[in-house]
Amino acid sequence: MPLPARLQALFRRRSNPKTLISTHSERLVVLLSILVVCLLGLPLWWTTTRVYRADLPTDEIARFTPRDPLRIPFAFHIDDSADSLLPSSELAAIKQGAARLIDKQRVPYARGEWPVRYEAVIMPGPAPDIPGHYTLKTKRAPSSKARVSVEIGVDRIATVSIPSTVSAASVLEDLISAIVAKEERELRRITSGLPSQKSEATANRALKYSPEYAVTFTLLNEDPVGGVTVDWDIEAAISSYIQPFIDLLHPVTKLSVTSQVLHDAGPPPFKPVKTSNQTLLSPSMLAHFVNSPSWNLASTDPVSPMLNFILYVPSLESQPVYITRDNNRLHTNAFLVSQWGGVAIANLPAETKVGSHIVLSSSDMQGYMGAFISQLRELIGIRRYTPLDERPVGTIQKIRVHQATLTGISTWEQDALLRQWLVSTRLTAISTLQSLSRLVESMQNMVVMDEIKTKVDGAIQELTSIQSTLSSSTDHLTACKHATRASVLAESAFFDPSMVSLLYFPDQHKYAIYLPFFLPAAMPLITALKRVIKERKS
Repeated sequence: MPLPARLQALFRRRSNPKTLISTHSERLVVLLSILVVCLLGLPLWWTTTRVYRADLPTDEIARFTPRDPLRIPFAFHIDDSADSLLPSSELAAIKQGAARLIDKQRVPYARGEWPVRYEAVIMPGPAPDIPGHYTLKTKRAPSSKARVSVEIGVDRIATVSIPSTVSAASVLEDLISAIVAKEERELRRITSGLPSQKSEATANRALKYSPEYAVTFTLLNEDPVGGVTVDWDIEAAISSYIQPFIDLLHPVTKLSVTSQVLHDAGPPPFKPVKTSNQTLLSPSMLAHFVNSPSWNLASTDPVSPMLNFILYVPSLESQPVYITRDNNRLHTNAFLVSQWGGVAIANLPAETKVGSHIVLSSSDMQGYMGAFISQLRELIGIRRYTPLDERPVGTIQKIRVHQATLTGISTWEQDALLRQWLVSTRLTAISTLQSLSRLVESMQNMVVMDEIKTKVDGAIQELTSIQSTLSSSTDHLTACKHATRASVLAESAFFDPSMVSLLYFPDQHKYAIYLPFFLPAAMPLITALKRVIKERKS
């Protein structure tokens, strides 16, 4: 067929009017396309882009409020042996009298504070070896004119000497109420921010509770080239002086101990006061004494808080070096750095010659290790004069508190530390759970996996077990372990990587990604739909 004839036939086909069937077919195609997009495309898009959110127990988290105080009972076991001054029939009256005295000394909590109430439970017989249980023994004083005195041992035992002219029940009421009230006042600094200046300074020195601490002992020789080389038998010293302390704390926290020897520390970044035969360091100089970058004291544990204890050997030309305070030399010749560690200065014997090699034995380091134990106690929050100060209380005229010289911590101090950690870790767990609940509610595009819910459920269960354990068995150690596990689970849930996987993919980003694809694909459908509507109107 010639080309003109072909063009005429082509234009003739194009000019053919649409039939009714073809028009209905186009409309049917348009409607089906829209239905396919709506019925299949939108659900598919919603399913593939929606965020999975497990249901967190927000109502259970909200139940932990300051209106529900944590009640920590002290179980005092009154010795009911044959030589005891108190019959079992008086125990109920002693409990009531002690509770009345405790209430008189209790300071009301302000709005928003998390109250902690210490309570006294009186029982007959000797106490079991459980933190929170204490034995009170009574004996007759040798003379009716003797003073009422209390001997507080290191093993949860207190012996009360009472003359015949004084009521044994009233003495025990004063003793029990004094112990409980003092402990509750000390705990207020954790929850209320109303401590005395002394306790606040002590609290600022201590690190926050951690299930594990990395403790490093370092022998630091300032001038090994021009002076002497020094080594030490640190394994024997740690085994003799530090290990008993570590063993007593092991049920609630782990102290991982390492040691090292560093040479050539370099001169201190200040000018000490030199006299004819000694070098003096004032308190203002001690703030610049520690030079961590040049001393290479980096921790090998990136997670656990680090505590550094340095035995510093000055150069021979500077020795002896003494730390002074108010123009008096400190007998320990050591100082503490808050939340960091401590430093002890070791002066070598006067007859030491240049170029000699000295090895410090375990006995040589006894004084330094004693200073390190004292510093370690402050850094983890152990309070002195636990459970009582050595001053008169009520009818008690003399109190003597024995110190644990062999282990570095008495069981009374250990229990007080457990209660301190119990309260602080419980508050940390509750605060973390409530922050997590608020965060999930405020950010609807945040992923909440089933693992997060499992951790939150576990933390709530541990928090609930704290009060039930204290009420049923008065076991402060087990309650502290519940609080520790609750805090670990809550923080693990809060900082889980899956929680933030879609925080960087908000709705605005979705629109920016999907519009360039869906808009061009939808244009033919929109155009066809407009054409159908226009033809329908005409």
